[in-house]
Amino acid sequence: MIYGAWICLLSPLAAAALITVAGERISRRGAGYLATLSCFVAFGGAIASFVGLLERDGSQRTVVSTAWTWISGGSYRSGFAVMIDPLSVFMMLIVAGVGALIVGYSIGYMDGDNEERRYFAYMALFVFSMLLLVQGGNLLILLAGWGMVGLSSYLLIGFWHERPSAIAAAKKAFIMNAIGDATMALALFLLIKKAGSVEFGILGGQYSSTVATLVALGLLGGAVAKSAQLPLQTWLPDAMEGPTPVSALIHAATMVTAGVYLIVRTHSIFESAPHVADLAAGLGAATLLLAGLIALVQVDIKRVIAYSTMSQIGYMFLGVGLGAYANGMFHLMTHAFFKALLFMTAGIVIHALADEQDIRKMGGLRQLMPRTYLAFLIGSLSLVGIFPFAGFFSKDSILAAAIDRGAYGYVLWVAGLAGTFLTGLYTFRLLFLVFWGEPSPFVREHFHALKRDLVGVSLAVPVAILAVLSVVGGWIQWEPLWHPIETWLQTVAEPTVSPKSWQDAVSSALALLLGLGGIFLAWLVYGVRRVAVPRFAFAQRVLEHKF
Repeated sequence: MIYGAWICLLSPLAAAALITVAGERISRRGAGYLATLSCFVAFGGAIASFVGLLERDGSQRTVVSTAWTWISGGSYRSGFAVMIDPLSVFMMLIVAGVGALIVGYSIGYMDGDNEERRYFAYMALFVFSMLLLVQGGNLLILLAGWGMVGLSSYLLIGFWHERPSAIAAAKKAFIMNAIGDATMALALFLLIKKAGSVEFGILGGQYSSTVATLVALGLLGGAVAKSAQLPLQTWLPDAMEGPTPVSALIHAATMVTAGVYLIVRTHSIFESAPHVADLAAGLGAATLLLAGLIALVQVDIKRVIAYSTMSQIGYMFLGVGLGAYANGMFHLMTHAFFKALLFMTAGIVIHALADEQDIRKMGGLRQLMPRTYLAFLIGSLSLVGIFPFAGFFSKDSILAAAIDRGAYGYVLWVAGLAGTFLTGLYTFRLLFLVFWGEPSPFVREHFHALKRDLVGVSLAVPVAILAVLSVVGGWIQWEPLWHPIETWLQTVAEPTVSPKSWQDAVSSALALLLGLGGIFLAWLVYGVRRVAVPRFAFAQRVLEHKF
């Protein structure tokens, strides 16, 4: 089990180092194969860790392995350690598994780029950084992984450094995340000063309300920046300047999920500062509504999906802020499946249309790319939360948890339901504009027959796997009938809300109806075009300028 954890952590780092040292002695395609193999090896290590924990009693499922003493001074000792527990293993499986599919997809997507070696070294480094964050055996290792995730994102967002817009986007992401990094570091240093240790055990200590509130606010600042929530959300849409697989990795398996993980990992502090936890839930609700509204007026295919990420992370913040930790992590998992799928299919569309991303120039691709259309449709239905797709089970469990929190919970519940309607509207606006109707003049002129519709194993296989997971992945937990994820995570983060059966049923029914309502309105306006697009000039300007 411990060996599996170290293999999971170090194999992507080894690949990044080998590709860098080898330089031109390794082929561009070889670099892609090596990076992909390292991620699949990491996934194998994660599975070994999971099986090892599964064989242990629930109370014995936390194991720390220290490689060496990293910092030593007086009586103070801090080691380079990894921690294996149900939460870290849950994240390891997602990061390594989905990351391996995205890196494998990159082999076909980046084919022909002169800087493929550098790209795959950065991608492997990114996966390693996120694994370091979630496997960190103490607060300092977690902070080191947190910083490396920011550095890796900077390198990949600005990968096409000859583009001024890419460099500007990379700087923006790095600087805005540095704000959150600073608040998080200050919070951890205050905690370490009060407790005299860097071990995770100090999170459950007894602190004054002032200290607990300050630490929780600092941690929330880091989570908000990394997960692109209000008010530090503006870097995420600009991050679309990087290659499409980078967008998939940032949005699905690594960076933006880090804030949700941080809140769950440090939940004891947030429970000692309940007003800060409520603030996290409120920021999530506000972000999911704001991002949903802005997505309605976006014309860049990747930016629409980016704003959907902001909105879906908002649901996760809503859940974990209310104490529904397993529900938030469950949605993190299903979101990784369908969001990676949406970005991959969007990348195939972009490649087929000579790198064009403006959806106003698209249309009719359902006829030319039926398999890509089917994959995009599956991802879209899961994103909206339509039964029986994965998103239905995870998002609705968060909404049910909100009802269990009294008046404030009902406000958040209404916001979440409104967000479901917006999700159906903006998601299927995108789908209808890109895939329905007759092929536009631009499509007829630029569509590349050789690039069409999932040609090549490296493109088709990851998309197919994620499409299947986007359908069946949610069936792993269907509250209140069965809830293995909640049981698995219970020893790490005990939920503070317990929605009743009627709350689950009401939330699911209303969310499904509202999601279908959003789809129906999008069909009327953008699908069959029986209703003219409403013209609210002032509102459109406000949304285009992101308020």
